[in-house]
Amino acid sequence: MIDGCGRTIDHLRLSLTDRCNLACRYCVPQNAPPCGEMIDENYAYELVRWLSTRHGIHHLRLTGGEPLLYPPLLGLIKRLSSLGSLREITLTTNAQALEKQAESLAAAGLSRVNISLDTMQADKFQSVTRGGVIDHTLRGIEAAVRCGLTPVKINVVAQRSFNDDEIADIAEWGLVLGCVVRFLEVMPIGPLAHVADKHLVPAAEILDKLEKRFTLKAIPGSIGQPATDYAVTGHGLRGVVGVIAPTTRPFCDRCRRIRITSNGKIVACVHDATSFDLTSCWNGTSLHVEDADKVLHRAVLAKPEVGPRKQSLNMVALGG
Repeated sequence: MIDGCGRTIDHLRLSLTDRCNLACRYCVPQNAPPCGEMIDENYAYELVRWLSTRHGIHHLRLTGGEPLLYPPLLGLIKRLSSLGSLREITLTTNAQALEKQAESLAAAGLSRVNISLDTMQADKFQSVTRGGVIDHTLRGIEAAVRCGLTPVKINVVAQRSFNDDEIADIAEWGLVLGCVVRFLEVMPIGPLAHVADKHLVPAAEILDKLEKRFTLKAIPGSIGQPATDYAVTGHGLRGVVGVIAPTTRPFCDRCRRIRITSNGKIVACVHDATSFDLTSCWNGTSLHVEDADKVLHRAVLAKPEVGPRKQSLNMVALGG
């Protein structure tokens, strides 16, 4: 798939549910109405089969909400891994329930996991997630490493006056385990866009904090990509850290992804409120491919050159 700006689209983020067992402050507004969407397993499978065999989607990320809350997750991954048209199937999770599921996920065919971890301090973790237990996430990360869901990528949203003093500590903890630790700037998305203005820690400052403890060398193949990765040495460690800077170093010109929400809508740009409904192409048992092709064509051509930052949905509804 080539969009209207000449970008090759080969990544899909598929939200299985907008339900989550946490309510992170930069993701879910306070007093937000409860979520309840959950995509039909057969519909999800047919969407991926259609996109991967017919339209060149080779990289699939399963998201939520929290995808580990999706009851048919293991069965869906087994079916998807048997397609043969996907280069990788990854999953983004808060890892609260990962410790008990990691082995089964690996056996089902999951390639690797991305795990959110914004602090190493239990009280701060409970506060930012509105109730999360940090030990559950830490044990989930360790289980993922043991089960070979690697490279495990730890995603840290850097936030002013919250975890900007922990950046090097989190990196060191993850590197000891052999994880790739990636630091993300806060994104101005939906009703919580103001959080970015208040809590943004720019990429340059993140790198400065890391370089006070480690020696960093940019990895050439990652320069100019959404995530710039750095080889790390120092403190007896070797590994990789990365920085994703959508606010101070936008990468719209290199965006290769589309999203499908848990209610079956294509979102071509995370910053754009425009969506394209695929549900009319599904009759409950099969996908009407020709109609779906037309919807997809409109969505891909409408993908903006630069995100307009007019998204009305919360991140939890967009699929992370």
